[in-house]
Amino acid sequence: MSKSETTRQKILETTTSLIGQYGIEKSSLSMIANSVGIQKPSIYYYYSSKEELIDAVFTWILEGYSFEKYVHIIEYTKENFVEKIISDGLQLLIEESTDTQLLVVQVLNEFLLYGSRESSHNKEYRLKIKAVQEGFIDGFIRLLQKGVEFGLIESTGLREKSIILALTFDNLSNYPMIGIQLDVAAVWRQAITSVLSKKGEI
Repeated sequence: MSKSETTRQKILETTTSLIGQYGIEKSSLSMIANSVGIQKPSIYYYYSSKEELIDAVFTWILEGYSFEKYVHIIEYTKENFVEKIISDGLQLLIEESTDTQLLVVQVLNEFLLYGSRESSHNKEYRLKIKAVQEGFIDGFIRLLQKGVEFGLIESTGLREKSIILALTFDNLSNYPMIGIQLDVAAVWRQAITSVLSKKGEI
């Protein structure tokens, strides 16, 4: 990585950290430059404005965050279905429990609040986060449909079951951010058991 690319990456990481601490509006370019160790005018070499930098941070933290990245439905079989949906969910939840991922969740929540403001540009953040969340719901629907094909799940209420999984997953990601420590594995396993069980068989 060149010196220029290294500096650009450091600006992104620093801005993300400052947004997590102070919010988008209070994270000034002067504050960002001081934290990076460069002069404020140098930022304009990489980003033409604060808005462009904020957009870059948003794109960077959302990059690759999708249901398909963590759950490969093609790998599911009738024999491994239940344990695999548990282990795939736990893999992502464990990743999100790291300090770095907790910061990402916190910053995404800041973008969500920022996106609720009147500016049409701000609303783009909310719409993109909404699309990601809907992507997880749709992903769980496709996964549960696979379970129906295997005869492991009843076909009724698949969307509702998928929403329960998506909400459980989302809340398990957010709780550590506010200092609530849970037995994530036990909660996730219980959610899967409740949603997938056919009259309590699982």
